[in-house]
Amino acid sequence: MDQTGFIASIDIGTSKIIGVVGRKNEEGVTTIIASENLPSDSCVRYGVIYNIDEAAGKVRKLINLLENKIGKKIGQLYVSIAGKSLRAIEHTETRTLDGKQAVQFVLLDEMKQKAKQNKPEFFTNYSVLYPEYYLDGKLEEDPIDKLATKVEVRYRLIIGRPNIKNNLQKSIMSKAGLGIAGFVVGPVATATLILDAEDKDAGCALVDFGAGTTTVSIYKDNLLRYMSVIPFGGRTVTKDLQELGFNQEAAESYKIRYGRLGKVKGEKSSIKESDIDLRELNKVIQLREDEIIQNVIHQIKESGFADKLDAGIIITGGASQMKGLEEYLAEKSGMKVRMAVVKRVYINNASELLQNPSYTQALSMLLFGNENCEKIEKPAEPVIQPKPGPIEQKAQNPETTTSSKDNFKNKKNPKNKKEKQAGPLFRLFEKVSNFGGTMFDEDEDDK
Repeated sequence: MDQTGFIASIDIGTSKIIGVVGRKNEEGVTTIIASENLPSDSCVRYGVIYNIDEAAGKVRKLINLLENKIGKKIGQLYVSIAGKSLRAIEHTETRTLDGKQAVQFVLLDEMKQKAKQNKPEFFTNYSVLYPEYYLDGKLEEDPIDKLATKVEVRYRLIIGRPNIKNNLQKSIMSKAGLGIAGFVVGPVATATLILDAEDKDAGCALVDFGAGTTTVSIYKDNLLRYMSVIPFGGRTVTKDLQELGFNQEAAESYKIRYGRLGKVKGEKSSIKESDIDLRELNKVIQLREDEIIQNVIHQIKESGFADKLDAGIIITGGASQMKGLEEYLAEKSGMKVRMAVVKRVYINNASELLQNPSYTQALSMLLFGNENCEKIEKPAEPVIQPKPGPIEQKAQNPETTTSSKDNFKNKKNPKNKKEKQAGPLFRLFEKVSNFGGTMFDEDEDDK
């Protein structure tokens, strides 16, 4: 990519719409040059756009804020794919060979393209990932140039409802007037930025606590083994607190300031600002968090890898900042739990963003960008007006132009004042001039 350009990404989440602009160097390390965020309000639910017009307006406003910071126009964006319907499934492609022909890259590429065309009913195939190669039934990490009679490739397809992509296209392209450089599966991008190869190999559960959803991704032997999205998140907790009589803004504020999971010694018993019992507040929070955590544990067990995750549970996302969540989840799951840390090898600045879990997904998408997102506006070419010919000059000069209607009047009215003053030679020239003008007009019509 041209180093004068940049990569732009946008993460349209349930609570925030986050935009990030960065520039990659030749080694693939990204420098963040601008970031902005706006509240999603009610236009996004469970990670999917519901109000297209409102979302488009917010996207356009966010882009304007970023453009003001960088002093350049943004023409296209990398966009995250997320939502409660997102999941990973296994899909297998098989080919039979004669045993004398070695496996080549062309064959594997054909099999991958075939896998991309697989679309389960009512779902869209958003990505084909993590292939495992089997030659004559045996796992082979590098099948190129190996002989076999049967080639089997097992893929993980990331699928979800079609409205995820359709609503993004309508909001960003049709309404906001921006291009989409590519779609990136958000949970996969996040894992790339925060999980070490050792974690993926040993086995871990990456749990992304978002505002509208909580995503569980299971990795083992460096492969994504399972992905499921729970339709509860931080926004759900806030709505529960509103039942105590708070408006949304107050409920969110109290959740962040006073909310906590588990027991803490020396905790104050009341909130002076509202006269609400702190124990009652945290009781509501804990009831909902218990439900989310139980779902997380259930999904880990459903994956079939619960007893194989030596690296434990790694948490991220904006709602992972709930006080006491790390310890409480460890107690309930019986597994070791730690907060995710962004790998600095990919991004060399913006430490305040790297430490904010809300920005992890937007930042991670920059790793997958390879197209210049800057809008290049070509200067308008100057329009050169041709010099008018003699006849055109006459047509442009009202003082020397006589219309056909005037000619008819002049012929019918010999007492015309102009004709009385003009001599015979002038009247002859006038007739010839009008004849020439008529010929010119007819030629133009023919063209």
